[in-house]
Amino acid sequence: MTPHLQGIPTVVAFATAVALVSSSSSVLADPPGRTTAAVAPAPCISGERERRSESAVDDSEIRWTDKTRYDVPREHALKAWQYSGSKIKLRPDSSTTVNDLEFRDYRGGTGERAAVAQYVRDSGTAATDYVRFNRDKMSGRSRAFMNSAAAHELGHALGLCHKSGGVLSLMWTDISSPPITSPQAVDKANYSKLWR
Repeated sequence: MTPHLQGIPTVVAFATAVALVSSSSSVLADPPGRTTAAVAPAPCISGERERRSESAVDDSEIRWTDKTRYDVPREHALKAWQYSGSKIKLRPDSSTTVNDLEFRDYRGGTGERAAVAQYVRDSGTAATDYVRFNRDKMSGRSRAFMNSAAAHELGHALGLCHKSGGVLSLMWTDISSPPITSPQAVDKANYSKLWR
């Protein structure tokens, strides 16, 4: 994540480049008769840190609203991060709660440096953070691609950082091919470490 300055929103963007997943690193199932060893949390890429203070979490939950045309990717991301063992509850905002996160669309261009989606953190008191979908970059993409972008950005809203290509992770800086659409073992290990 980018260093956060008081009053200036932090933006974490999901890049548009495509990284290839090697066939050996994409194998997720254990051979018959073997059990999976516990996966250790992975370090952040240089300059980033995982911090609760950089998340949209408030009182062990994220209350969300949406103003997006990408309801299917949003719903996918919310379900993907509510796996068995997840501690942070992701709930729709209500008239009696404070909105922590809003899913929103924007027009961000199609240039090489334009992000597909981004998490924007606002440090103000009772401020709303955003997961923003770039309509120019999301248009015409596969459902898996859009689901990957939404789940990745929600990972940032939960306080997670980018991971290197050396581990199989939803939190890679690039969307892989085929896209990783839900938290992997290392993502869950980092989540558990942050929110124990």
